[in-house]
Amino acid sequence: MSSDVEIEISKLLHSSFNGGEGEPISMTDLARMWSLELQWFSPEVAFSLVGRLHDSGWLVGEVEALSACVLSFENPPELGWRPFLSRVGEIPSPPENPSKASERPLKSPAPVSSDIQPEKDEVEIGKLVSLVSRMSGLAKREVIRRAERKRRALGPVTLEVAVLLLAREQSLEMDELIELA
Repeated sequence: MSSDVEIEISKLLHSSFNGGEGEPISMTDLARMWSLELQWFSPEVAFSLVGRLHDSGWLVGEVEALSACVLSFENPPELGWRPFLSRVGEIPSPPENPSKASERPLKSPAPVSSDIQPEKDEVEIGKLVSLVSRMSGLAKREVIRRAERKRRALGPVTLEVAVLLLAREQSLEMDELIELA
């Protein structure tokens, strides 16, 4: 029988990796998705949670290409579900299922390097997104969605630049935004 924490982790990873059909995601992109895009956790908590899930075996692969272990897709989230994992102190290892054990990757998860920290800029970007949201009247999610769309269209630009370009399109006063950036 799965514990409540295991079920929550399964739902979190199911939603993050499209039920097993998603591509591998880097550690920073996964933390950014949970904190800035979905607003489930603060950037620090999201980054810490990704590291703990990687250490415990729920996330497998390299830091730049993480995937969820096969057993984490057993519990799809309900409509309107939100994770509560930021309050969990210890992350259990994924449950062993003999029928699916052969599907689980054989290589053990790579240890998370201690020099990898959440980008300080993520907190600043969160403040920038909040300010643009307040000034433009758009929801934070909408600001991030539009900025991510702009990033995909423009290629190699940072989220910060994409948010600033969005602010410019909205005819916002740029002085305060540039100071924050």
